[in-house]
Amino acid sequence: MRGQKLPEIPLKYPEEKRGISAIFERMGNVRIFPRRWGVVLAVLSHTCLGWAQTLAPISDQTYLAGATNLPVTLTMSGFQTSQTLRTVAANITSGTGQKYEGPGTRIFQGLKPDIVMIQEFNIGGNSLTEIRDWVDSTFGAEFSYFRESYGTIPNGVISRWPILQSGSWDDGPQGVSDRGFAWARIDIPGPRNLWVVSLHLKASSGDANRRDSQARTLVALIQANVPADDYLLIGGDCNTYNYSEACLATLSSVVDVSAPRPADQANDPDTNANRNSPYDWVMAEPELDALEVPVTIGSLSFPSGLVFDSRVFSPLSLVSPVQTGDSGATNMQHMAVVRSFRVNAPEGVTVQVQSSNATLLPAGNIEVLGSGLDRSLRITPAAGQTGSSTVTVTVSDGAFSDSQNFTVTVQGAASSFASWAGYGAVTNEELVGKYAIGGATNTAALGESPVAFLDGNKLSLTAIVRTNDAKLAVVGVTGSNLTNWSTSGVSVTASTNTNGVPAGCQRQVFSVDRTNSPVRLFLRLKATLAP
Repeated sequence: MRGQKLPEIPLKYPEEKRGISAIFERMGNVRIFPRRWGVVLAVLSHTCLGWAQTLAPISDQTYLAGATNLPVTLTMSGFQTSQTLRTVAANITSGTGQKYEGPGTRIFQGLKPDIVMIQEFNIGGNSLTEIRDWVDSTFGAEFSYFRESYGTIPNGVISRWPILQSGSWDDGPQGVSDRGFAWARIDIPGPRNLWVVSLHLKASSGDANRRDSQARTLVALIQANVPADDYLLIGGDCNTYNYSEACLATLSSVVDVSAPRPADQANDPDTNANRNSPYDWVMAEPELDALEVPVTIGSLSFPSGLVFDSRVFSPLSLVSPVQTGDSGATNMQHMAVVRSFRVNAPEGVTVQVQSSNATLLPAGNIEVLGSGLDRSLRITPAAGQTGSSTVTVTVSDGAFSDSQNFTVTVQGAASSFASWAGYGAVTNEELVGKYAIGGATNTAALGESPVAFLDGNKLSLTAIVRTNDAKLAVVGVTGSNLTNWSTSGVSVTASTNTNGVPAGCQRQVFSVDRTNSPVRLFLRLKATLAP
């Protein structure tokens, strides 16, 4: 249910933090930090606890030309089936026209956000070409954006991932005329979409009631429009003078507004130009809020998020091309606020396959099956081709990768039944073994297959049978003479003995009780091949 709060777990921090972190932090690269649901463990390095991203070695494969081959299973470990979203709320225009100039642009470039809730979205003369060019040069050509089409200081949303829907909601009877609530539904990695709302509430210390009215309007719009199964993020310039304003209590019905909150390196959470009020926010619904992870910039980590002030941040080399005075530029509005969340995203793990012999194994003949860490390869050699190819498999989660090589050898068929049992060749419906009660045998030259034996009242035949060719059928037939054969009474079981069994084959035991009426004196194997 949207807005439902998760139960609070008491934590006497820092006393309990010291006790828990004494265990984990000694393991290395793990940091413990509190949120309102207890303790969140932030994994700051993929090498924590010895974890590594590995693809296990893959056995070489031997195939028969024209046969149907079983998938090759990939065994992967340590790869991250999740994605970090770096989100930024920013009212960082400067100059005399409330537009994005060099200082604000450089801050965006240095922070490298994935999703931005932007206020006062003015670029030059605000032509579509100017805005698109600015988004391309500041964030990247792959970024999407939405900008309100009315008002002098419109809100907007900028996203690394596709924006599926977008629009602007009116901010209510006590709202303002020069902007609304800009919203976007974003196709973030993983099975769930993210709804983002960029807001800019009424300014001035005497307008707390108007801000609360705007907040009540927004809550109603969210409850009416945002599906409960999607994530929700609200961010922007709330113009709040303190943490007890009524608008924050109102918004808390759909997002978490509680401490701990982002702060700069001097531990100051205030975001206005004078750095004395908490104007700007990134607020997530409880389910997304519980997925918060530290904002990491180079070797620095900010467990509860970051208020970015270029005059305080150090070293600035980590956020190039930001300059020291950017956050204090003439008429710079506020400080940017940064928070990160890590969501489930199994499609973030990619598998790429290359063949050294494109004639034998064209690219389209190697399919990657499954998702996440449950993957396999379906390999189909080109028709009429034999030989070998080195196949290279590379697995990546966007941060780390590993590769393995294996060889695929494709053998030709001497006849329609070549290598049906891993040995030699037979023709259609050939008698490959004949066995009498006394145990006399007449075996074909097929290596160990078949082997006959008499076990009490049972006459049995063991053979290695190819199982990866859907056209091939091998059955046991029995009878009281050498002319009337039937499959009735013949059972087939897989042997647990796998010694000497080639890939794609299975050792099978065919048996019949010889005492049943009519007396079964003979057992043989019959092989047939479908068209």
